[in-house]
Amino acid sequence: MYRFVEHTAELELEFEAGTPEGVFEEARRAFEELAGTGGGEIVERPVALDARDLPALLAAWLDELVFLADTEGLVAESATLALEGTRLSGTVRGRRGEPRPLVKGVTLHRLRFAQENAVWCGRVVLDV
Repeated sequence: MYRFVEHTAELELEFEAGTPEGVFEEARRAFEELAGTGGGEIVERPVALDARDLPALLAAWLDELVFLADTEGLVAESATLALEGTRLSGTVRGRRGEPRPLVKGVTLHRLRFAQENAVWCGRVVLDV
């Protein structure tokens, strides 16, 4: 589950999932909705990210999705990911197109990734 939270000149996203990997998938789904889908060729790209902690890894994941959209016109429609500590690796798959250039970047403001009871929660603020 993800939801958009109103924020002046920025967009705050909150994520909830049963697993840490699920939070990354919810982030991908939210970004896909923001960027739109492409209608072009299907492409796959490897992803390998390291960070100091899980919140920073969530920010790096979204930064990678923004980068792929900006540089290749690729919006990830699916991802096969493996999470090992603070390392995320795998493959994103999507179509090339002309994504909406809504997201400029990921901020560290209010960044969060933690387990609350049995639910994993994440939050990022995007510069739009």
